Amino acid sequence: MSIQDLVSKSLDAIRQEMFDNLSAKQEEYVAAGWLPIRLNLNKGVVRGLIELWCWGLWQLYQFLALILKQATPAEATGAWLDLWCLSVSVSRKMESKAAGTVYFVREGTVGNVRIPVGRIVRTLPDGTGTVYRYTTTEEVILLAGTSEIACPVVAEEYGSASNATAGQICEIVTVIPGIDGVENRAGWLSSEATDRETDEPLRSRYVLAWQGLSGCTKYAYESWAMSVTGVVSVKILDQHPRGQGTVDVVVVGAAGIPTQALLTAVEGKILGTGANDDLAPLNDDVEVKAPTPVNIAIVAELVLLYGDPETLLAEAENGVRALFNTSSLYSVDPLAVGHDGTLDRIRKPMMLPGVKKVNIASPLADVPVAADGLAVLQSLTLTTSWATEE
Repeated sequence: MSIQDLVSKSLDAIRQEMFDNLSAKQEEYVAAGWLPIRLNLNKGVVRGLIELWCWGLWQLYQFLALILKQATPAEATGAWLDLWCLSVSVSRKMESKAAGTVYFVREGTVGNVRIPVGRIVRTLPDGTGTVYRYTTTEEVILLAGTSEIACPVVAEEYGSASNATAGQICEIVTVIPGIDGVENRAGWLSSEATDRETDEPLRSRYVLAWQGLSGCTKYAYESWAMSVTGVVSVKILDQHPRGQGTVDVVVVGAAGIPTQALLTAVEGKILGTGANDDLAPLNDDVEVKAPTPVNIAIVAELVLLYGDPETLLAEAENGVRALFNTSSLYSVDPLAVGHDGTLDRIRKPMMLPGVKKVNIASPLADVPVAADGLAVLQSLTLTTSWATEE
């Protein structure tokens, strides 16, 4: 039962209590001579005054429920939750932009080509029609005799949605004479983009901060790691994964497999660097690591009963990608560290209204994932066909 349920009253309940009380008191007041006659509670000025009083009392109960909700960290929201978190030195993580390296390519190798700062590249529209754009941050020169060159870029928008997967950045918006194409390759990110932390993960970190006060427990390791911007989940392997006294901290970033920069930041937080040396565990052999990627290539056919094939394909693609997206905006529970890539979980986001069944050609069986592994979407190919019978 929530706090609101404990303290709130409906307007009807308040009105009924008021009328019951007034009806009972009238007899007493008339007998004592304090009222010449019984009041008409059903109409007139008296009824209007009673209604106003009941409405005001109901508003007071509403306000009380609102205030009491913010009076406990279990139900506090927004700025109220921020205030609770400040008491344990926890602050809400802010959004950031994706940064990484793309490759500009050309067919020939003749002459030098200058690629200035501020050139814009982008992805193709995704399943929702959204395009993500990136801007070059350094001037580079593609030298004669070479056909490609790396160039650092940063996303135009904040948020984890701009953590493009390999091959998604493929169009040049601002023409660069002498350059024929652009691409982002596996491991292109140098810094993951993150979303502004919502209330639920912040509330979880508030609880972890208290649980971690008892020393170098798994809760302390999780609390320290989760405080680093860019980390969306952590799995603590504390049952001697590399021998007696060892602890592995498996970090998942906003783009899934974390960048080296993110791992270094978590390492510094847990193992101690400078001002954080007092946090360093003395008796544990701690290793901060990325999950072992388990690539899954998905090839599936949606057998349709009705609906627009293009729309259903787009929705199915969004759902499947959300399954592998650690900061998913869709209502899909993503695969976490140690979760097997089962056919049932792969098929579920594609079973949309209008889809009779989903034939999965790849993978042919459930994909096992080790305790420190993470399923990663390698490729996705979806097609449709019409059901021959209902």
